[in-house]
Amino acid sequence: MKKIILIILIVSLNSCESVKNALTGKKYESSDEFLIIKKNPLVLPPEFNKLPTPDDPEIKDRQEQVEAEIDNILSKIKTEEMSSEKEKISESKSTEDFVLDQIKN
Repeated sequence: MKKIILIILIVSLNSCESVKNALTGKKYESSDEFLIIKKNPLVLPPEFNKLPTPDDPEIKDRQEQVEAEIDNILSKIKTEEMSSEKEKISESKSTEDFVLDQIKN
């Protein structure tokens, strides 16, 4: 009985590749581990000096303030136009009412 168990144990361990490699002390064949790939040196792109430079933050702040003021003025103009249109609509309704009254009479 002990021989059968021993044979089964040996066959099962023999079929397992990683156990077999561990028991025999086999080393992995990995030649890429220490391989170094040389790369080309860095090169400046063509027309490197023509690239745009960063803007001055103070100038940006001034531009943003001017744009905000312009937006403010435009929004005020739009609200004034809307209110004048509402007045015209109310006047036109009263005119319509007048005309309709004249027709009825």
